Amino acid sequence: MPVLPNATLKKLASYRRTRDGEQVPNTITGDVYEYACWNWVLSGATLKNTDLTSTKSIIENIMQLDNFGFPTAIKPGASQVYQGNDAEFVMMGQKLRDATMGGPDFEQSDVAQKDFLGCLVRIMLRANGLQPINFDAQNQYNVIVRSSNWWNTDHWALKLYAGPNATHYVQTVPETPLMFSCSEVWDEHLAFVEISISGLHQNQVDLLSTVPVCRCRAWVTKKDRDQRDVSYVCEAILAAGAGQCSACGFVACQTHLGSFDQAGVFRWGVKDADKFKCQRCRSNVTILG
Repeated sequence: MPVLPNATLKKLASYRRTRDGEQVPNTITGDVYEYACWNWVLSGATLKNTDLTSTKSIIENIMQLDNFGFPTAIKPGASQVYQGNDAEFVMMGQKLRDATMGGPDFEQSDVAQKDFLGCLVRIMLRANGLQPINFDAQNQYNVIVRSSNWWNTDHWALKLYAGPNATHYVQTVPETPLMFSCSEVWDEHLAFVEISISGLHQNQVDLLSTVPVCRCRAWVTKKDRDQRDVSYVCEAILAAGAGQCSACGFVACQTHLGSFDQAGVFRWGVKDADKFKCQRCRSNVTILG
C-alpha cells in the first residue's frame, strides 16, 4: 500500500503540536469538508453516505437493530456482502451478548464492547481498501475511533507515528478543514479503539504531501522598549544549514541552532559533543541540505 515519503513525514513532524493542529492546504471545500472524519480516514475523501462502504451503510447492512436502535443480531449473509472478514463476524456474534450486558454506553474498560467495535472498524477499513495488521502502538499508521456506543462510530482520526516525541493526529469534523499536527484525538470524553494499518490510500499521501515546510520554530527572547524580556517564535523561512530534531521533528533556522549549557540555558551557535541540540526535547539535531 502507499506510504508517506520520509520527506513528507519530516515536514509534518516539524510543526508544533496543538490540540487543534494545523490546516492541510486546499481542504476548506469538497467531500472531506462535508463528510469529514470517517470519509478522510477510510477513503481520503471519496465516499458518500449512500455508498456501500460508508460507515452508515456498513452498520445498516450487517446489524439487526431493534426499535430503539440497539443491535440484536448479525444479519445473515453480512459476511458475503463484506467479504474477507469471516473472523470479525464470528467474534462479533460471540461478543454481542456480553457487550449488550455492559449497557449501551461504550466503556473503555469493557473488553467485550472494545472487541465488538474493533471488529466493526476492521470490517470498515477492509471494505475501503485499507489493511488492518497486528496492533502496535508504535506502528507508523494507526486509526483511532471514538464512539459513544459500541456498535457505531462518532469520530475518526489517523495517527502518524514518527517516534515517541513525534506522534500526531490528522483529523477533521464537518465544515472544518483537514487538520494535522494535532496533539489529541478530539471528542476526548469518548472511549476509543485503536487499529494498526499497513499503509494509506494514494490520495491521502498526495494530500498530506501538499503541506509546506514549516518555518523556524525556535523560541527567541528580545527586549521590548521598557527593556523587559519578550519571547516569540522566530518563523524565519528555512534555508540550507537549518536543522531538524531527529526525535520530535522540531526545526530551527541556522541562526537559532544551539545547545544547552550546564545551567540549562539554551545558547545559540554552541554545540554539545559536536552536536546541536533540540530546543524542545534536547535530542540531537540533523542539519538539512
